[in-house]
Amino acid sequence: MINPELIVGMLFMASMEDNEAIEIVGAERFSQYMGYGSSFRFVGDYLDSKPFDSMGRRRTRIVAIDALDCPTMLQYEFSGLVREVNKAFCGFSDQSKHQLYVKLFQDSSTRDNCPSVSSDEYVGVSTGNWGCGAFGGNTEIKSMIQWIAASQALRPFVNYYTFEDASLERLGEILCIPSHNFRLACNIRWMGSDSFLEKLAR
Repeated sequence: MINPELIVGMLFMASMEDNEAIEIVGAERFSQYMGYGSSFRFVGDYLDSKPFDSMGRRRTRIVAIDALDCPTMLQYEFSGLVREVNKAFCGFSDQSKHQLYVKLFQDSSTRDNCPSVSSDEYVGVSTGNWGCGAFGGNTEIKSMIQWIAASQALRPFVNYYTFEDASLERLGEILCIPSHNFRLACNIRWMGSDSFLEKLAR
């Protein structure tokens, strides 16, 4: 969730279709919290120290993509898999950066190793167990779905936060995923939600 203040935004946003995502730019965080779903609780104020952009907004981009709710067997079926890959792709796509990504992967397509992405203009994806937890999705499937979507969206890297989920313990053994003649650099973060929030606050 990261920015619970954005919950109020649901009053102004229409329900998303399967091929839609919502991008929130410049959100400032004010609340500390703990828990998720029914255990969600406010625990104090938060001082957001992220820098501002040229328009006076915090330099943050948050994407809202709704996963299937309590998908049970649907998440293993073709229609469910396609729906989730398409939904994640909608969230991970950034048309304004498309040409940069094409250039990056054309330059690195002949290398044997993962591309080293350090420039600020190459924006990856930081994500975690999307559609799991309160939504009841399978963490292993959802992690693969997100990597597929990030590859298709030409994102140069994925920071994946496992939140210490035991079923993803070996996910860190995957270093690169070949896709469309390039390799997607994958950084696995085996940490809990508190560490994840601390990293985002930097």
